[in-house]
Amino acid sequence: MMTGALVDELVEEPPPETAARLVGAVLLKSFLELLILCLVLGMAGFKYFNPTIRGKITQVGAVSVRGWVANPQAPGDPIQLELVIDGRLTAIMIAQEVQPEHAVGALFRHAEHPFRFSFQRLPAGTHSVQVYAVQTTPGRTLSLVPITNRAESFTLGRGR
Repeated sequence: MMTGALVDELVEEPPPETAARLVGAVLLKSFLELLILCLVLGMAGFKYFNPTIRGKITQVGAVSVRGWVANPQAPGDPIQLELVIDGRLTAIMIAQEVQPEHAVGALFRHAEHPFRFSFQRLPAGTHSVQVYAVQTTPGRTLSLVPITNRAESFTLGRGR
């Protein structure tokens, strides 16, 4: 039967340089594992949470807003849009068709869907307009994604 003292006597401590190399190897392995984890999480986050829908508001007026929207990952799919004027939901529509006058551009720009919102005449003054696309994430959660980086501001005079 072996006693604790006998086991301690059989185990030799490694030289200090070997211990230092072993600690360095463990730290390097931990760093690489952390780096791989960050890379995988970053790719997953980019894929699932990066809004792929792009667009542009091309014309804003007293009674309408025009522009285009595109989803490069699903170019043929319709896109639900919501128009917000001065912080209030004003209209909802589905952008689904590529108009003939936009067909050539759509081929080169990932199927841009033109949109046109019409609404009652806005009063004179400064207004803020933003168009949001409704996007579904993998868990079937709906999120609103602005199609432009910031809202368009414009001013209407009394005679317009």
